[in-house]
Amino acid sequence: MTTVIKPKRSETALSVPSAGSLATGELAMNITDGKFYTKNTGGSVVEVGGAGSVTLQNVMTNGNTTITDIVLDQGANLVFEGNLANSFETFLNVAEPTADRTITLPDQSGALAMDGDALAYSIVFGG
Repeated sequence: MTTVIKPKRSETALSVPSAGSLATGELAMNITDGKFYTKNTGGSVVEVGGAGSVTLQNVMTNGNTTITDIVLDQGANLVFEGNLANSFETFLNVAEPTADRTITLPDQSGALAMDGDALAYSIVFGG
């Protein structure tokens, strides 16, 4: 006879099991979110797999690359932190496009310079 194993589960979006509802190492899943959880030896509930377990940071930290486009949606920005983790960052965002646009960066070193009030942009290359 086949044994069916059913971990604790929820179909409520964003539901995460409480530490009191799991034994250490016991699995729980959120079917709606596609995520698995367990309780570690420190007593914390952690995500161990599923749709939300892989981040771009994980991919880059592990030295992986992708040939797949990275699509940012609904006003998402690229945010660059400087050498100091402070309250100053550089945000790269895009105005709502009215057509498909392609911006090609040249195969040269240098700095991208922008004219603050004008709609003119130039690329400045060091010698």
